Formats: sequence, C-alpha cells, structure tokens
Amino acid sequence: MKNCRAILKKLLENKEFLKILNDTADALGAGALILDVNGNILANIGHGETYSESEADSFPLNIKGEQAGYVKGSKKAQAIVSIIAYMLAAEYDKRDLIDEVSNRYKEINLFYDFTEKILDCNNLNDIVLMTLSLIKNFIKTDTVSIMLRNEETSWIDVITAYDYGEKTVKKSIAAYNGESIAEYVMMSGNAEIINDLSLDGWTAPDGGKSGSMMCSPLKVRDKVIGAICIATEKIAEFTSSDLKLFATLSHNVAVFVENVSLYKDLKEVFLSTVYTLAETIEMRDNYTGNHTKRVMEYSYAIGDALGMKNDELEILRLSAILHDIGKIGIRDSVLLKPSKLTDEEFALMKKHPVLGEEILKKIKGLEYVVPGVKHHHERHDGKGYPDGLKGDEIELNAKIISVADTFDAMTSDRPYRKGMDSKAALDELVRCSGTQFDEKIVNAFIKAYPHIDI
Repeated sequence: MKNCRAILKKLLENKEFLKILNDTADALGAGALILDVNGNILANIGHGETYSESEADSFPLNIKGEQAGYVKGSKKAQAIVSIIAYMLAAEYDKRDLIDEVSNRYKEINLFYDFTEKILDCNNLNDIVLMTLSLIKNFIKTDTVSIMLRNEETSWIDVITAYDYGEKTVKKSIAAYNGESIAEYVMMSGNAEIINDLSLDGWTAPDGGKSGSMMCSPLKVRDKVIGAICIATEKIAEFTSSDLKLFATLSHNVAVFVENVSLYKDLKEVFLSTVYTLAETIEMRDNYTGNHTKRVMEYSYAIGDALGMKNDELEILRLSAILHDIGKIGIRDSVLLKPSKLTDEEFALMKKHPVLGEEILKKIKGLEYVVPGVKHHHERHDGKGYPDGLKGDEIELNAKIISVADTFDAMTSDRPYRKGMDSKAALDELVRCSGTQFDEKIVNAFIKAYPHIDI
C-alpha cells in the first residue's frame, strides 16, 4: 500500500493546486481546513466563511481503503473534498504506473545482463555463479542451486553456488526420496515459495531446514529437466513479485542448460520484456493501438531490404520498439488531446525524443539504441528536431524509424482525421524524399512494403 498520507502532503505543496482549491472555496463562500490523520493542519483553504472547530463537519479523504486525512468545514466544503479526492486518486494511479515502469526497468536490466554475461559461461559452474551474482541484486539470496534429472542414474545432479562472503561451488548428487521441494516442483511443474522451511517440513538443496527458499522448474519445450532454487539462511519473506521474476529467469536458465539456441532465446526474452514496456506506455493512448508493433515491423523490413546484418537488425528492432518511450514524460492533456496541438503543446511534444534518451542512457547496455530513439524526428534537410541534424549526420536507424513512424502516422486514424490509404502515404514519402527523408530509405521501404504482413 502506498503512503497516501505522504501523497496528500505532497499534493498540497503544489501552488497551482492550492490556488484551484482557494478559488473554488472563495467561489462557494466556503472556508475549510485540510488536516492529516493526526489532526495537524496541512492547509487553510478559502476566506469566505468562519466557524469554530465544534461547528465544522468532518469529511474523510480516503484512497483504496486508506485514510490520507480529512477536511473540516461546512457542507459547502464538500466540493473541495471531491476535488482533493479526485487528485489523490489520480496521483495514486500515476505512482502505480511509475512503479510498473520501474519494475520493467529492473527486469530489463536483469535480462540484459543475463544475456550479455551468459555468453561467457562455458559450464554449469559458471551459470550458477553468474545467476547468483545477478539475482542477488534484485532478490535477497545466499545460495543458488541447479538440480537436473539424470535419466541414466535416476539421481538428481546438484550444483550449488554459495555466497557467504566468498563465492564457492559445490557439486553433489541426491536420490529421489520425495523429501525435497525441488522434487515436488519438478513433479508439479509449478514454482513455489517456502518462507519458513522449519514450519513446512521441506529441506533446502544443501540439506538445511531453516530459512527461506524459492524453487522453480527448469522447463524446455514443456519438458521439466530439473529445478533451480535460491535459499537464505534466515527468513527472507519472498513475495509473489520475487517469484514471478525468479520463474522468468528460471526459464532462461533451462534454455542454457539444454543448449538450445541459447543466445537467440535469451535475446527474444529481452526484446519481449522491452516490447511489453513499450506497450505499457502505448496503452495511455487508445488511438495508437499497435503503433509500436507496426513501426517495428516496418523498420525491420526496411533494414532487411537494405541488407543489414542480423545483429544490426536486432539493434534496429530494439530502437524501433523504444522510439516513443519518452512519451511517458508528456502529460496526458497533450498526449491524449483529440484535436490539433497548439504551438506550445507541440513544443512540449517535441521533447519526447530527448526524454527517451534520458531514460535509456541510464540503462546499462542500451546506449546503442539511443541515437535511433533520440533522432527519429530529424529531417534529411536539417529542419527536424531535436538537434537539427541533416544528411549523413543522422544515424541510419534513426532515418529508418523516421520513415516507418511517419508512414504509420499517415495511415492511422485519429479522432480529428481519417488515415490515408497506403498508396497515398507511399506517394507522400516519395514526394518528401531528399527533403524530409533519405531517398534510399524510402526506396527500400517501397520495395519491402508489399511483402510486409501485419
């Protein structure tokens, strides 16, 4: 539960919001006191009415079942209560979105690091050590164990990495005796949390019977090949969010263990996570449904037509997925406006490529997508934004995304206009070749477009 009392206090520090409350109170001729749950005055609103504390009505300010404070005043003050309650709810939902984005960032960092570092792992010892090193940044753990079914011996091969000040690896074997949580997880195929081993009667992979543990099956193509467990010496109180993140990571470990297209599979998991993040941002605007997917497909098709290599296409695809991530910093009144933007509003909208750069440059390993995100609104003639780059000063990925993004914008319906048909939009791209767009990019798109299946 978020601290709604802190949200109320922060909201009342906003001078513009206080002015709205005061103007409303004065218009109603209603004074009011806004207090925290302990009765401390946070704000004195309006000047049109006086009363004693005993004469005032008290109106609670509640969000999601939690009381943030209350308002004292006459019945006229109920309008003020409604305004505050609405803004509290909006701020609460805004923080929900921020939390969701933050969680996605954590996942992206974890999966990207996993993808990069797993390529240096040559054996299971390396993978358990690397998994322990990475996962402990997000989930409290002292050990990581990978248990694999040995079909030939009917035993479980166990490889455990410990982190008690110095990382060590231990190999062992265990019989199927039905006493370990790993066996149960392998049989059920479902991840489990055991927050107190001493109460639940299970044992950790090293035989310990105290502390906490999470265990997830290792599945490859719906076949359970083993399990992965993390454990702590002391009770850790693992959460369902921890389990979700751990279970997702477990899938990637399983792919590595089975050695089935490891790099490709992990890269796809990473891209899927980034795409989910982009979709989360896109969901704010009901009129741009699947915009990210289409721009990604158009961009990939252009890159393929230009003869880009697989690793270059992957960078292009990721840049296209994230090209509008900066729009998370654009307020709804501008982003969701159903009519043409004013000059001031358009100036604000033009900041989203730079906001995208600021977000992505903070994520380790994503520096290579920044140019495509930041410069996808530059023009071939130098009249674009944010930096006024022209010609070869603009990175290839940015040029490609510019064509893909513009084509999708022209062919998509908006509340204030109907989208063009594809032929008219392609003709417009040709007309603007050499000025707004690089001619070779437009030609590649025209060549690829008949073969794009969206």
